[in-house]
Amino acid sequence: MIRGKYMSAGAALLGTLLAASAYGQCTTGTGNYVQNDGGCPVTGTADPNGGCNVSPVAFQATGNLSTASSSFTISGTCGADAASGSRDIDWYSFTVTEGCFVNISVAMTDPAAAPAGQILIFSGNFLADGVTPDCDSVGGFAFTTCPAAYPEFYAAPGTYMCIVTTQFSTSGGVPCESPYLATVSARFSQFSSCGNPAGGTCGVATPAQAGCTDVACCDRICTINPLCCDIAWDASCATAAQQPTANGGCGIFVYNCSAPGAGVANDCATSPTAAAIDAIVVFDNTNATTDGPNNGQCGSDTLKDVWFVTQSPADGNMTLICNSPTQDVVLSAYGLGATSTVVGADLANNFLGCVDVNGIGGEGAVLPGVVAGQYYLWRVGIWGNPATPGTEGTAGAGNVQITVERVVYTTGTHAAVCDAAGAGVNLGLSSGPIAATAPQRWLAVPFTVSDPDGSGPQNSWKLARISPEGFQPAGTLNEKFNWIIWSRSGTTVPNYAANQVASGQITYPTLGANGEADIFADLVLPAGEYYLTVFASAVGNPCRASDGQAVLSNYAWFIGAPNSPVVFPDPALPGGYFLWRSSVQSGSGPANEVVIAGTTNECEGNTAAAGFVKYTALNGVYFPCAGSSAAVVYSPALNILGNPCPACATDFNADGVTNAADLSVLLGAWNGAGGDLNGDGTTNAADLSILLGGWGACPTC
Repeated sequence: MIRGKYMSAGAALLGTLLAASAYGQCTTGTGNYVQNDGGCPVTGTADPNGGCNVSPVAFQATGNLSTASSSFTISGTCGADAASGSRDIDWYSFTVTEGCFVNISVAMTDPAAAPAGQILIFSGNFLADGVTPDCDSVGGFAFTTCPAAYPEFYAAPGTYMCIVTTQFSTSGGVPCESPYLATVSARFSQFSSCGNPAGGTCGVATPAQAGCTDVACCDRICTINPLCCDIAWDASCATAAQQPTANGGCGIFVYNCSAPGAGVANDCATSPTAAAIDAIVVFDNTNATTDGPNNGQCGSDTLKDVWFVTQSPADGNMTLICNSPTQDVVLSAYGLGATSTVVGADLANNFLGCVDVNGIGGEGAVLPGVVAGQYYLWRVGIWGNPATPGTEGTAGAGNVQITVERVVYTTGTHAAVCDAAGAGVNLGLSSGPIAATAPQRWLAVPFTVSDPDGSGPQNSWKLARISPEGFQPAGTLNEKFNWIIWSRSGTTVPNYAANQVASGQITYPTLGANGEADIFADLVLPAGEYYLTVFASAVGNPCRASDGQAVLSNYAWFIGAPNSPVVFPDPALPGGYFLWRSSVQSGSGPANEVVIAGTTNECEGNTAAAGFVKYTALNGVYFPCAGSSAAVVYSPALNILGNPCPACATDFNADGVTNAADLSVLLGAWNGAGGDLNGDGTTNAADLSILLGGWGACPTC
């Protein structure tokens, strides 16, 4: 699977939908360089130009771009192979010896010489050593016309990627072996002052010097106004460079808060208000100015902004809720790392994301993946759109509240999975009534809930969100999403009825960017070991295939999560991890039946192993595309978030109330350490006072 961003004029795998145009004739031939592989993948045969999809990575080296050699061509074949369920992806490297604007075009036909229906072109960078590819930098486009022209980009001297393939579909797509001819060419700026080290930053006027140091931005502005490169980079040139790229600028941000609004203490990003987690903090932006970036990072401008900084107390998801009765606000988040100090010039680089969904009255934003101890900066400003001024509401008073959902359990985000030949696959473990003969094809995933404070008085969590990662296979009907949590003892399989802790059913959710199917829970879960199953169904009986409808239901859990228990041949092995997969259910009466909350129909297990069997089917078949340990391939992705329940240190016997039984424990430990509540190592009158002060029912979650 290609990593990074994939942009398409049709359906996209990742990223934003972008239309792409093409030009020229759809003709192929023999290039200056010819692919070094044998065409479409053969199972068990390594792909010599498999790129980031194989381990070790393998790129075929091609040409150089310079003023003396401004173009070269590459010829090869690719296509989708329905028989093997894979496609050919060809990864090439090329070198830029002089800074230039790179253009990549690809002409591709099918084996019958008809123009290909879809061409995928990707590009990316190598690291400064020129040897190590930066696989996370890969981004690309899908084109429906031939030849395809990748958008021009500026490349400083270094090593870059050119990746050619076709669509993911193995049915009705471009078949193997479809020939292509890729042309990689350079355009050099006609403005000699662009990139001149003596020039200034493109977003700042330098009236004594023509041009600026950023070649790409300089070339863009001078193409529109040559005087910026011929005479001087004056204020009009700098202003043009600060405009969003959609408006012909470069999106350069220049920080300025030299005259903050009167009475607005947090008007400048460099002087934000410290916001404690869970506290409600008021603001008034009536007199606020604007100092945050409006260079295309959000879909509209943000005006009259005020700023808040907070430190995350734990790993998890951070949420900001803004109450703004008179205005339509935009919320933006910035990562500061280990310091609370804000450097205004770095705001654009520290940008994490923004939200503008609701109108006047308020807005909410969730920042996933915050890290314990790290600082985060929030920008709250009035929505502004130059095209429709006056529609943003009136600035005024409001308040914000920042909360954090802490990580209760996490496997990390799943990674790409490849087959033995190095071809990327969209692989998941099916869960649901996936066939008439498999109405309960469930996956029992083990997870552990740790004590929130290690070994102290807090021993339970209030779950807020259960988020497995997966996808809905084509041709299925998913209307409901069901979940069950069972208690677990080691590797013992779950007993349907006896071990069920909680369950529920929700409307099938919209999946997130990583395939998250968020279940918003309201459940207290003590520290311990558990299993979780989630599965899709149609309306009605969650345990009957497709509920009698024409199509089946299925939610396929993504695998490849780096920190998850994984499948081993024998779960009894010391240190081995495990998964259980439900088999066909025969039904055996109430002792092995569960009713999922929100439904009425029983789901039945059988008496032998409660309907579950070991699941080891993927061993030795699939591997991580990034070349890490094969063990992580078989692991489902699951993340659980919540917050610790309040501590009740005075409840020695954990029955939910501080009473005479707890007093007896304390008195029995007098002068020892067994009833020490104040941490001084001895049970005495001070501890007795604390216990009496906590008399009665313990705080609830």
